[in-house]
Amino acid sequence: MFKRYFNILYNKIADRIRQLSVVKRHPSTKEVIKYSIVGNFSNFIDLALYIFLTRAFHFWYDKYLLANALTIIIGSATRFFFHKKWTFRHDGGSFRRQYLRFIFVLVFSLIFNEILLFLIVEYLSVNDVLAKLITMGATTLVVYYTTKVWVFKKDNPFQRSEESVIKF
Repeated sequence: MFKRYFNILYNKIADRIRQLSVVKRHPSTKEVIKYSIVGNFSNFIDLALYIFLTRAFHFWYDKYLLANALTIIIGSATRFFFHKKWTFRHDGGSFRRQYLRFIFVLVFSLIFNEILLFLIVEYLSVNDVLAKLITMGATTLVVYYTTKVWVFKKDNPFQRSEESVIKF
């Protein structure tokens, strides 16, 4: 029964996205929307778990960087599979190689996120939850690009094709 309701909800959302004029004009926009949905869901899990750990347990409040690392890993556990099967619809290539590359991107983003969070909290004296939101946004941009181009070997979104270049 749950699966039926989920499918109905999914189809309604998918139909609305397909009807957006920007999606009709630029098909790659659908991929960005899907990436955002998966990423925002993962970020929500990450943030909710971070707030729960750091506010409910004194140990995690004192060790907010460790809590951040743990919640990033947990929040990103399903990202790879959703991105592979749904966002980028990439069934080709070596699963093992893609997953190892994804783990590398995850570790890189974790290090980037940790440094950024530390700098914002300690040197700019910003609340840790607000700083976490800022770092999540910055990290998402970097991870989208590297996941698309390097992990799943999709076209570079910033590279111009021969047709789009005006020749004189």
